[in-house]
Amino acid sequence: MNEKMQDELKSAIGSNAPLDEIVVLLRRYKEQGITQREVYSFLESWHRTAPDEAADDRILEVADFVAGFCAPHMKVWESQELHTEHAG
Repeated sequence: MNEKMQDELKSAIGSNAPLDEIVVLLRRYKEQGITQREVYSFLESWHRTAPDEAADDRILEVADFVAGFCAPHMKVWESQELHTEHAG
């Protein structure tokens, strides 16, 4: 995930863009070959340095979509890549 994509995602999350718009953005990243793990790692890192509670809540909300913890029609990645690493 390059810096331009990171800035674009930060801007979308920071502007309180509707979640369906953020999902469209995430699907575009997926089509460009960006992995679920790359996006989730970026959000995890940003979450640790969130400027305030509202931003942190929004980051975590988007991270749930990346991880697949959302309604089926909002899923971006079908794999369970993130879930298998934490099992056990």
